[in-house]
Amino acid sequence: MKIALCQVNPTLGAFHDNRNMMIMNYKKAVEEGAELVVFPELAISGYPPQDLIWEKPFIDQNDSILDDIASKSTIPMILGFIREENGRFYNSAALCHDGKITHTYDKILLPTYDVFDEYRYFTPGSDVGIWPLELNGETIQIGIQICEDLWDEDYDFKVSLEQKKRGADCIINISASPYHEGRLAERIDLIQSKIKDTQIPFYYCNLVGAQDELIFDGQSLAFNQYGNNIGYGNAFIQDMLLIDSGQESHPLPICHRKENMYNALVLGVSDYFSKSGHTEAVIGLSGGIDSALVACIAADALGPDKVHGISLPSKYSSDHSLADAELLAKNLNIDYRILPIAESVQTLETSLAPLFMGKEPNVAEENIQARIRGNLLMALSNKFGWLVLSTGNKTEIALGYCTLYGDMSGGLSVISDLSKIDVYALARYVNKQHSNRIPENTISKPPSAELAPDQVDPFDYDVVSPLVDKIVEDRMSIADLIEGGAPSELAQRIYHLIRINEYKRRQAAPGLRISPKAFGIGRRVPIINHFNGEKSHE
Repeated sequence: MKIALCQVNPTLGAFHDNRNMMIMNYKKAVEEGAELVVFPELAISGYPPQDLIWEKPFIDQNDSILDDIASKSTIPMILGFIREENGRFYNSAALCHDGKITHTYDKILLPTYDVFDEYRYFTPGSDVGIWPLELNGETIQIGIQICEDLWDEDYDFKVSLEQKKRGADCIINISASPYHEGRLAERIDLIQSKIKDTQIPFYYCNLVGAQDELIFDGQSLAFNQYGNNIGYGNAFIQDMLLIDSGQESHPLPICHRKENMYNALVLGVSDYFSKSGHTEAVIGLSGGIDSALVACIAADALGPDKVHGISLPSKYSSDHSLADAELLAKNLNIDYRILPIAESVQTLETSLAPLFMGKEPNVAEENIQARIRGNLLMALSNKFGWLVLSTGNKTEIALGYCTLYGDMSGGLSVISDLSKIDVYALARYVNKQHSNRIPENTISKPPSAELAPDQVDPFDYDVVSPLVDKIVEDRMSIADLIEGGAPSELAQRIYHLIRINEYKRRQAAPGLRISPKAFGIGRRVPIINHFNGEKSHE
C-alpha cells in the first residue's frame, strides 16, 4: 500500500485557498503512485477555528469545500473538516473517493488543557473509526484517529487498543499538533508504545505552519508493525511523504534543539506576516542581544529587504551599542537608520518638571525613554505599514523587566517564549551558521537597557532564567525551588515578580510559543492574585 501523507499549511478561514492547495497536493500524490492520500486535522478550515465555528457562513463554506474536494476524488483520500449535526459540531475526518464522501469519523478524545479548548466547541465522537478500504482487490481495515485520540494515556478510553480489537490492519492519525521543544520525541515514543500494544503499522500526518501564537512543525511519521520508522516529513515546511508500507526502515530524525527552535520562530514570523497581510517589519536596534536575534529571525523569515532596523540613541546610549547595531544591520544587509531621542526626552522632562519637583529621578524618567522609542516605532509603522516586532525575552517579560507602551509595543513578540539563556544559545547558533552574523561584542558584553548612567541588568540570568522556567513551565512552588538549592530570598522575589506582573503580560503583543508553557492562551492566571506560592502553615 502506497500512502501519501500531505503535511500542508492551511490558512484559517481561507477555504478556497486551502481547497486549491489540497487538490494540488492530491493530484501530485496520484501522479506519483499513491493509493491513499492523507491530509491533517481540520485541513479544510485551518486549526484552531475557535469561535468562528459559531458563524454560520463559516460552516457553510466548510461544507461546500468538502463537497467540492470529494467530487474531484478518484483514489481514496482522508481529510479533516468540521461536521455539524443538529446544532452540534464535531472535529471530524472524511474518507472521499470516486467523487463522493463514503465515511466520516468524529474525534473521540477532546483536549482541554494548555492551548487546547476543544470541549468549548466540539462534541466528542462515540464510534471507533474503522473504515474498510478496497486497495488492489484487497480489503484493508483502517483505524482512523484525530490527534488527541493518540494521546489517550490520561483517558479511560484507549482508542488504539479498541481499534485493534475491532480488526484494524493499520492506524492513521491526522493531527494539528503544535510544536514545542521536545514534542517530536514525545510523539515518537507514544506511537511506538501503541505499536508495541497493537503490532500494526501507524501513520501520522501532522499540520505545518503558524496560526497566531501556535507553530505547527509537520514532521509527519510512518512506522511499520515492528515499530521501525519507514519515513518522516521535514520540519517546519510543507512536505508530501510518500510511503510504501513494505519499504525498509529509516533512522529516526535527529532532533537538533537550537536548530528546531530557530526554524520554528522563523516559520512563526513568516506565517504571521503572510497570513495577516503584512510584508515589512521594523525593529528598534539597541545594540543588545535580544534585538539582534529578532533581527536575524526577521531577515530569514521575510528577506533582508523587508526589515528596517532603527537605532534610537539617548544620552545614555554607549558608543559600542551604536556601533554594534550598525554592524548587525550591515551583516544582515537590512535597512538601517538612526533616530536620536535625546531632544524628545528633554522636552518631556521639561514638561513634567513642575509635577516631579522635589522627587528623586527613578524608573519614571527611565521609562520616558522607552516609551518615546515605542511611540516613534509605532509612528513609522503607521506611516509606512511596517509591523513593529517587540524584542522582549521570556525571562524579562516574566519578571516585569519591560516597559508598557515602550519596548513592549508591537504587533508580534518574537522571542517572548525564549529564556534569556536560550537567547544567548540561539545567538551563538546563528553565528555558527553564518560566521559573526551577530557582532561578538553584542554577545559578550553585559546586558543593559541603557536608561541610566552605567546601567546593567539587575539579574544574573544564568541563575534567574532557570528559576523562571521552573515556576512558569514546571509550576514549582517556592518550597520546591528552595529544596532544589535556590536561596530562599531569591526564590520568593522571583515568584513575587512573576505574580505581580501579570497585568503587563495581558497587554503584550502576541508571542510565538516554543516551550511547553508559554505566556498566552495556554497560561491563564488571574491578574488580581494574592497567592504567594508558599505552602500552608496550618
